[in-house]
Amino acid sequence: MSKGKVLGKGQLIAVLMVAALAGAIFLNVKFSSTQKYLGEATYVSSNKSKAVATSSKATEPSDYFSEAKQSRQKVYSDAENKVKELLDTDKLTDEEKKTVTDTVKMIATNMEKCNNIETMLSSKGFKKSVAILTATDANIVVKSEGLTTAQTMQIQDIVTTQTGINLANIKIVAVK
Repeated sequence: MSKGKVLGKGQLIAVLMVAALAGAIFLNVKFSSTQKYLGEATYVSSNKSKAVATSSKATEPSDYFSEAKQSRQKVYSDAENKVKELLDTDKLTDEEKKTVTDTVKMIATNMEKCNNIETMLSSKGFKKSVAILTATDANIVVKSEGLTTAQTMQIQDIVTTQTGINLANIKIVAVK
């Protein structure tokens, strides 16, 4: 690195990739945490006796799980491709290459933890689930009509065992 330079090109790109990954995870969690779907409305009759839910959504809620997993895989694949491009250039210093390699290891570990959590949840009866992890938080979305206290504790146990994340930083969302 040249004198006076704080971040090299490789480090800057690695930081941007991690920031993009965090942004994608944040948006995924933000839009998946609501129980309403695009086009969904509530009709209230004039006699105020009963509200009727209506919906014009084209996809089933169960599609959310496959779409979220595909989206997560695309983000990881894009990050992997950018890292490969970086490592193929001769312009990186050894320190920058180590930073990029550490980022790749973090992404691979994150993917493995997500897959482990989803597999364990499936073995406990949650056939559809998505795990979204950051360095300090876990967001778990499961298909369920409602979670019991025992199921919530079961999910929390799986997440803490696989990740070591504190219980206070685990969010569980049940999607019907």
